[in-house]
Amino acid sequence: MKSLEDFKAQCDIVKVVSHYVALEKAGSSYKGLCPFHEEKTPSFYVNPVKGFFHCFGCGASGDVIEFVKKIENISFSEAVQKVADICNIDSPLISSDGEFSKYSIFMEKLVKSYAEMLFSSNGKAALSYLIKDRKLDVETLKKFEIGYAPKNSNIVNFVANKAGFDVANLLKYGLVSRSTNGSIYEFFRDRIIFPIKNNSGRIVALGGRVVGEGDPKYINSPENKYFSKSKILYLFDKAKAQIKENDFAIICEGYMDAIAFHKNGFENACAVLGVGLTQMHLESIKSLTNNLLLVLDSDKAGLNAMEKLSLTLSKYDLNVKVLTFTDAKDPDEYFRMHDKKEFKNFLLNATNYWDFYVRMTLKDTSDASKAIKRFADATKWIDSPILRSNLVRIVSKNLMIEENELLYELKIEAEEKSNNKLEKDVKISRMNFEDWIVYLLFANEDIRNKILKSVSPDYLSEFPRKVFNLVNEGHIYPQEILESLTANEGQRFFKIVTKDVNINDFDEALKVVIKKINERKIRSDISKLEEEMKSTKDPEKQRSLQRKMLSLYAVLKGK
Repeated sequence: MKSLEDFKAQCDIVKVVSHYVALEKAGSSYKGLCPFHEEKTPSFYVNPVKGFFHCFGCGASGDVIEFVKKIENISFSEAVQKVADICNIDSPLISSDGEFSKYSIFMEKLVKSYAEMLFSSNGKAALSYLIKDRKLDVETLKKFEIGYAPKNSNIVNFVANKAGFDVANLLKYGLVSRSTNGSIYEFFRDRIIFPIKNNSGRIVALGGRVVGEGDPKYINSPENKYFSKSKILYLFDKAKAQIKENDFAIICEGYMDAIAFHKNGFENACAVLGVGLTQMHLESIKSLTNNLLLVLDSDKAGLNAMEKLSLTLSKYDLNVKVLTFTDAKDPDEYFRMHDKKEFKNFLLNATNYWDFYVRMTLKDTSDASKAIKRFADATKWIDSPILRSNLVRIVSKNLMIEENELLYELKIEAEEKSNNKLEKDVKISRMNFEDWIVYLLFANEDIRNKILKSVSPDYLSEFPRKVFNLVNEGHIYPQEILESLTANEGQRFFKIVTKDVNINDFDEALKVVIKKINERKIRSDISKLEEEMKSTKDPEKQRSLQRKMLSLYAVLKGK
């Protein structure tokens, strides 16, 4: 058996490093721009005699295996195999993990057989579906090694017999299953086959899609010691170089979506395999870029998947944006209706992930009070004051509520939940402007009439709007209002109207309230203009909308 040292001595480190970095001769060594940090002057050197690399800028250093392991973000054994492939020599680890080598070679032969089946008479219907319905061409099918497992397929057994792969292994890796009567049948039948590769490009599993419609639409190989959905991203092995070059990764939801991106020139795309984006996925991605674009399906499941990412993403310093489609359910369908130029323009609609998350948690914002409760419930997991402060700022903008007023509402919400008591146990230490509206409605008849005439309830949250409407209907006595409120609302109402407040000038207090309402209305108008700007492509209309927005911002600032 070849030792690791003998193996490294056989390797041409300059050839391996040149696979990733442009090198030029510098004396007895070679130099280039370091791939592990940004620099303009080369400080990265490779010494072919001693077989090591070193960067005088960031300190990265090691042998040929360490270089590939670091730049590809793969395991030691995967790096050894990658080096062996580049140098066209045998890996010293083949004998130490002969099982993986045998498994990998078998999977390559199996995928080749499935690909041949797709272009045979038995694969005619599947090929027609892929070309006519899914708009894939023969070149793309061959590039991504797409195949077909026919009904009552015997391909696995045929390939296994030729490769000396016994039934125990076929069962172990989920390529065949055993029925209740003990007979063996192939796991993938009447399905389009997609090879799933690890980070170094070795086939470790298969994915299967029904031809046309049916459930389950997609299935993957069962997990084993070489395949885990939480570690592997489909097409990541092909996308790595472009992710690094473009400095952003596109994450989509399935095989066809990832292929659609690659087919249209966005080769920095990869797909999750039926699970959410995990910490292990992010660890692989962040070694190449800090910028992510999530393009998951626009159906409920896809949107929920993006929302569930919040806890995972909060642990990383990443720039994450979200893109959802309006006229297509997924990227594959989008690219069947639009070209790549249109998608580049559509990219401008990408939303910051946390803006998207807030909108998902708030849902319907017509009732601010209920929206705040939904936000409070959805964000109980957040223990970072910085993240919470950022989200409060976004909620404030979405609901057109001042941040201090929102914090006050959240404080009451939190105290209610932690104490599990009625609102009578929550002390109102200060009143926000909506509380002042409730207070002034019962201060005296003159100020009540002025409020009913001057204030629009459309821009109030649920509780003050409810009290306002009751008073507007003629219920001017507190006891009448209390009969129409819930227990919590009643306790809050009682605290407000019985609060000991010294007001010398009710009209001045009313001016402040009206000013706050007007500010909320202006913020609402600005949000509508922002949405209108996103939906129009007319440059002249965009400029007109921008001028209106600037005018409204000027009014907000008192100019």
